Amino acid sequence: MSIALSPFARHSRVSFPSLGLIGLLLAGLSVTARAEPTEADARELVESTAEAVISEIRDNQAAVEADPEALLEIVNRLLLPHVDSERMTRLVLGRYYRQATASQRAQFNKEFQRLLVRTYAGPLSALGNQEIEIVGTKPGGADDELVVESEVSGGDLGTVPVAYRMAPVDGEWKSYDVVVDGISLVNNYRGSFAQKIQRDGIDGLISTLREQNEDGRN
Repeated sequence: MSIALSPFARHSRVSFPSLGLIGLLLAGLSVTARAEPTEADARELVESTAEAVISEIRDNQAAVEADPEALLEIVNRLLLPHVDSERMTRLVLGRYYRQATASQRAQFNKEFQRLLVRTYAGPLSALGNQEIEIVGTKPGGADDELVVESEVSGGDLGTVPVAYRMAPVDGEWKSYDVVVDGISLVNNYRGSFAQKIQRDGIDGLISTLREQNEDGRN
């Protein structure tokens, strides 16, 4: 049974900015954390990370458009090492996180990351033609969290607000969720994954994600 795509991929206004969710969500926005992160720190962090990702894709545009593996290589090399995968997995699985074994959590995280890259490969491959502007920061849901607000422009959909939820991990900032035009990546997938777990269990969800990733199906 195929897992339904997140509304990000169907929503006419947010289908493009999912490039931000893959790019800067998985980029992790890592930087040495300070006791009191400043707005200047956050703005510089997101902006520099975005510029690095955009430059890499722009320099390899032909290869990225021709071969999804080229995009995977960029993501794996520049982005995935900095994502707070544990927090993201915990939030996406919701109440089922505690039921999952360490092995199940690791398998789920691997397949979920593959799903994100594969689902949004098309929009992400166009990242080299886009621009991002940091418009501000605000406190996150917890005392140690921060939300970096930005606007992505340059595509057919005009200017779209994209906010990155961040938290410090082992002395570095890492991102674990992105909110595109008011829609949270984590919240969207959490609903569809919960339904699958209720029917087939955690192993059933992992197997379905693995099959879809291997088959290249959305």
